Amino acid sequence: MSQRCPGKYRVALISRLTRILLLNAVLVLLVGCSIAELERVATEGGSFDPGQPIASQAKIDTNPLQSGSGLLVVESVIARGQQDVRGATGQFRRLAVGAVEEVILRQPVAVGGVDDMLYIVDAALKIVFQYDLTAKLFRPIREIAEHFTGDPGSIYVAKDRSFYVVDMLGKQVLHFTEDGDLLTRFQDLANLSRPMDVAVDELTGNVFVADGSFSHVVVFNSFGKATRLLGRRGSGPGRFRTITTLAVGSDGLYIFDRLEMPPVQVLTWDGTFRYAFGEDVLVYPLAAAVDRDQRVYVSDQSDDTLRIFQDGNLLMTFGGGGSAPGRFRTASGLWVNGDRLYVADSLNRRVQVLRINPNAAPPAASGG
Repeated sequence: MSQRCPGKYRVALISRLTRILLLNAVLVLLVGCSIAELERVATEGGSFDPGQPIASQAKIDTNPLQSGSGLLVVESVIARGQQDVRGATGQFRRLAVGAVEEVILRQPVAVGGVDDMLYIVDAALKIVFQYDLTAKLFRPIREIAEHFTGDPGSIYVAKDRSFYVVDMLGKQVLHFTEDGDLLTRFQDLANLSRPMDVAVDELTGNVFVADGSFSHVVVFNSFGKATRLLGRRGSGPGRFRTITTLAVGSDGLYIFDRLEMPPVQVLTWDGTFRYAFGEDVLVYPLAAAVDRDQRVYVSDQSDDTLRIFQDGNLLMTFGGGGSAPGRFRTASGLWVNGDRLYVADSLNRRVQVLRINPNAAPPAASGG
């Protein structure tokens, strides 16, 4: 008896191990299929049913992603497409007739736009893509590359479709026509060392450039001459330690700082301090945008979320790390155009299009 039992145990053990190995193989296959699908979405893009939730209810409690009833709804992803100018009109006539080119984003770091035209800055390719939101066609503006010392960064698109792009390594901001011709170079070696972001007061033509080294905002006139500085290094109202980005709203300039508390200060166009917010909520503000209802959208690099504020109060937290729709891997650029929020989801190599639903009643904010 004592000699036969070990044999039975060995058979039972082998059988159990076999079942475990088979189960693991099935799980690996299922996970592999899920990952493959996520990679397909990340590289090819696609549209999503806004009525479908983008997170399970279990995940909503710990990381509140919103479904079709929330303030933000994932509408589509721009990641690749066909640039086909056969029969195209308007902005795409400059290309050779019959030219067809597949566009695959490599490192979209910034996004901006006006009307039905979106501009996507791809740092890896040193190209600004114009993307027609109606025709869903790409047009690369390659001519800008020769003007940059480093990689192109943040962008501001004006109503006339000209655009301003930050060149951090070159310590400058470049203003181009819609077709990519250089208009103005904004430089000031004494006061501009590490430009982080750019915004424009289109009523006056003044250009505001946030500097991450000197911790102030350099104000240029439309001819490229620096006229004054807003803010200075330090702590307290109107003082900054490490500016990361800025945005424009009806209140004036929203300036974001990853070391100063509170991390968001709102200044008037002439630099007068108005109010601050975001303390104990934002850790590393990376990009920001303000909509017409004065909701402030901020990407937080610390956890790959979007924080949405109104009147200085946190409305909700959206997103989190990952490559599924509504998830981000370094949301380095934000832009609001009408009822759409465009997110340059850099490391996922795509731009996510989120529809803003102002009539939604967002849940109580958590995590902040």
